[in-house]
Amino acid sequence: MIISCNNKENEKKSSDNNFKKENSQNIKFNITKIEKHIKLQERVESDEDEYENPYELTFNDLDLCSQIIYEGLKKNGYKNISDTQFIEKINLIFNVNSKSGCDEYHYENDFITLFGYKMDGKLKTLLDNQYNTFFATKNLFISEKEHFLFQMFLLKEIIKINDDNTYSLNVPEYIIARNKYLFNDDKASLVWLKFNDQYFLESLVKVFGYVQDKDLLKWVLDRSLNDDESKEEEFYKILVTKTCDNKYIFHKEVFEVMTQADDKSKKEYILYLKSRTDFPKVDDANFSDTAKIYALYCYYATKFTQSIDQGDVYTFFPKLNEKKYEEEFRKNNYYNIPDFKELFEDTKNGGIGLPM
Repeated sequence: MIISCNNKENEKKSSDNNFKKENSQNIKFNITKIEKHIKLQERVESDEDEYENPYELTFNDLDLCSQIIYEGLKKNGYKNISDTQFIEKINLIFNVNSKSGCDEYHYENDFITLFGYKMDGKLKTLLDNQYNTFFATKNLFISEKEHFLFQMFLLKEIIKINDDNTYSLNVPEYIIARNKYLFNDDKASLVWLKFNDQYFLESLVKVFGYVQDKDLLKWVLDRSLNDDESKEEEFYKILVTKTCDNKYIFHKEVFEVMTQADDKSKKEYILYLKSRTDFPKVDDANFSDTAKIYALYCYYATKFTQSIDQGDVYTFFPKLNEKKYEEEFRKNNYYNIPDFKELFEDTKNGGIGLPM
């Protein structure tokens, strides 16, 4: 999974002009330790800089980064939530629900790593590089203790130690907005993110499968369908999510959003669905899982079409009018959807040979 700050504006947030000086009587950090690591981080390699004795970022760097970010979040109105609320949130939004972790995420030392670049795809490689720079990994971290989301920053980017041992903070606005939206349900932050951090918002839906916020889901859906070059691929990313244990989740919420849209949008959605010649991409799934995804797609697409035009419901199920699918549907009790069997039987022949 790849989450990225998607434009130059986020980089500008790190300029010295954005550092905000704190009260000298209110020092929250181990200033000596921070100064030590700022010095060590001068030897962190990048595409532009190489060193004979480079410094590798460690958990200590992440921990210091998290302390600084959390202080900045609090000073910008972020409110911590309870452990129960936090667990519910990360399960719902990021599908993080197992302490064991996998090549999608990893638990360690009160932090959850959401891996970005897959590198060679091996968990050991991901763990060996998990504290590297965000530019190199695109990893995100969630603090289990303080309940917030952040990424690895070099300390000089987010704090400046003054001569009198006071400090100035520079927590980027996108970090503040992400956390206030995700964990404080702040709608103003969602509006800001729509204009300034689009890639992150799209990734919540397309990478993590977060579809419970209907406002966000419709925004991502409409943006994706307006992208003529890749809208088919992007639509399927919204519709189906692959989990850590290689299972596929079908998001019927996409069709709920379509059904609740205005008439103009509904017509556009139908035209798009009818133009599809294939099914959601589940290439490495077994037949049973594949059939289920195809079946749910056809069912909800037909129901949506039926709600708009009763005479235009024969586009989808005829693609599954084969004995192997019918047997699979029956074996799975038509996925416990009350009218699935009836709708399948009525529409699978494309309207030909139906009783008068």
